[in-house]
Amino acid sequence: MSRELRLRNLILDKYPSLRQFSAEADIPYSTLMTLLSRDIGGASFDTVIKICKTLDVEPEEFYSDSK
Repeated sequence: MSRELRLRNLILDKYPSLRQFSAEADIPYSTLMTLLSRDIGGASFDTVIKICKTLDVEPEEFYSDSK
């Protein structure tokens, strides 16, 4: 399972919609959608921290050394 799919599943397990999560995490919805449709590896550190804090997960859950 890709990191983006894992992130999407985590969000939708805890929030009724991606839009509601983006508001709660204080991340623009367009930024969230870009991360989910591309590679979250290119996200800014601040964005990753906001996502992880809101979901109560560690950033390492999305780390992968295989490209």
